[in-house]
Amino acid sequence: LTIADFMSSSGNLLGAIRYSVKHRHHRLLTDEDILKHCHHPGNICTVQSLITTFSSLASFSWTIIIGLHILLTLVYQSEWCMTTISKVLAHCVSWGLPFIITMVGAFKNVFGEDLSISSGPWCWIRGCLKNMEIVKWMTITGKGWEIATYIVTAFLYIYLKYYMIKRRRREHAPDLRYSQISMHLRDDDENYVLLWFVLYLLRIWGTARYGIFVFRVIHGKDVYNFDETDMVLMHLQSIGDSAQAFCNCLLFCVKDTTVRRGIWRNLCWRERDRQLRDYNQIH
Repeated sequence: LTIADFMSSSGNLLGAIRYSVKHRHHRLLTDEDILKHCHHPGNICTVQSLITTFSSLASFSWTIIIGLHILLTLVYQSEWCMTTISKVLAHCVSWGLPFIITMVGAFKNVFGEDLSISSGPWCWIRGCLKNMEIVKWMTITGKGWEIATYIVTAFLYIYLKYYMIKRRRREHAPDLRYSQISMHLRDDDENYVLLWFVLYLLRIWGTARYGIFVFRVIHGKDVYNFDETDMVLMHLQSIGDSAQAFCNCLLFCVKDTTVRRGIWRNLCWRERDRQLRDYNQIH
């Protein structure tokens, strides 16, 4: 998940740099400019589209798999999640399916420059396609999977919360933790549930823009003139889509007691080893 989110933020950074260099002298883009950039997006634009599409799909997939892992381990006490085949299957699905979808999009030549209200200073689906084609490929290569992730993780959160409340009442243990139910889970694994709220908070802005775009396409409205709402949502999306890796770092490193202590222990050992080497050199 961290690798996928790192790729997303790196791809967005690449897109922002490309956009600032290519369009820094254009105050207002005409229809002719839009068509020109759409039909000839350039290699950097296409590569950035491939990277961010693949990494976003992989991120959604890993988010769901983490939720399913907690569900099977906690509720059903499944040992299958600990097997090698389950880990191999998780990697095949989370990397393989996004790769196939991205390659199909590349084969159909749908990736490129898009200067409509559905996008921003990055490349994704080519804006010179028909509007309904843009909606279709936005759904297939990202937003459809994103919305599905919202639904699945919301269901998992409600189900896990209901299970824990029911279990605590039955055992008269209001402080019952994950580690007390399954030997394969730690107390800090409850932090993973917060990952879904981070996803909602950071990604909802892009989903809102997608909804606005679909609404305008259905009602035959203009999709290239940005209003104040579009601009605000675009800036929030620009921050949110690239901030997930940072927030995951806070959850999995700073807030995770095991990882935090491990990092601190390694730092202390390195410092102690350095002092010991210095002492031996002096004496």
